[in-house]
Amino acid sequence: LFISVSTVAAKKKRVALVMPGVVTDQSWNQFAYEGLMAAKNECDLEVAYSEKVSQDEQVEVFRQYALEGYDIIIGHGGEYAVSIKQVAGEFPNIEFGNSNGFEKAPNLSNYIVSFAHMGYLSGCLAGMMTKTGKVAEISAMALPIVKQGEEAFERGVKTVNPNAKVTFVTTGSWDDVTKAREAALALIAAGNDVLTYHLDTAEVGVISACQDKGVYVIGTYRDVSEIAPKAVIGSAVGSPATLVRELACDRALNHTSEYLDVHSAHGPVDMVCTDLVPKDIQKKMKEIVKKMKAREIDVAR
Repeated sequence: LFISVSTVAAKKKRVALVMPGVVTDQSWNQFAYEGLMAAKNECDLEVAYSEKVSQDEQVEVFRQYALEGYDIIIGHGGEYAVSIKQVAGEFPNIEFGNSNGFEKAPNLSNYIVSFAHMGYLSGCLAGMMTKTGKVAEISAMALPIVKQGEEAFERGVKTVNPNAKVTFVTTGSWDDVTKAREAALALIAAGNDVLTYHLDTAEVGVISACQDKGVYVIGTYRDVSEIAPKAVIGSAVGSPATLVRELACDRALNHTSEYLDVHSAHGPVDMVCTDLVPKDIQKKMKEIVKKMKAREIDVAR
């Protein structure tokens, strides 16, 4: 599905965004869409986007945008890394961008939403809030950037609670709410009383399971406390909107080459605690965030 968002202008640079989910998911994909719209308005670009582009459609969709003459094509997700590198090689005069990507090419820029920073903060909060000593994270896919987040999550847990047990589960889907809920229920049944996740629309499955079973959950990307106020103890906030906007404007207008990274030192990564968290733990979390911004904590080691 190709959707054009503005009228073609003679000299306007053209930017296309390809996403694995929908622009109304209030999560990963919606943030990217909002970044694209900001770039359109601030940098006078013509933009287009494609939603729910599956694994077997990736190359075709990237190639079609290239054939249509778009100046920069962005794949929003590490699952696009191999496909976008392939098409970038076919069209060396077009700029490509990949969120949380790991492939390299002269005309391919990666921009990183730091799962490691979000994971570390979530781990610290989970480690301090667990009563059973068991916490878990549910992810969609075992991508390199996701693994970095998992490692940082465990590091955060162990920093504040060395004896806690950490479990990781992969569902294979960013959007399957049922799979995510079933995974969460199984983890809760096994004694895990604080859960977090790296999912898109499927996050609802995890959050609802925690609310129903009376255990805690830590959100990602945005503050999700209003979804389940009795279960959400915090949210590791790290929106990709800023990066998509910067990438679109910079690459389309200036054609520079840079590895962009959003983390707490110069980006919107933070931990938003709810009132379910005791004041002393909230204070400790603020201190951890402050140290992270000062680069006194190396979450990626």
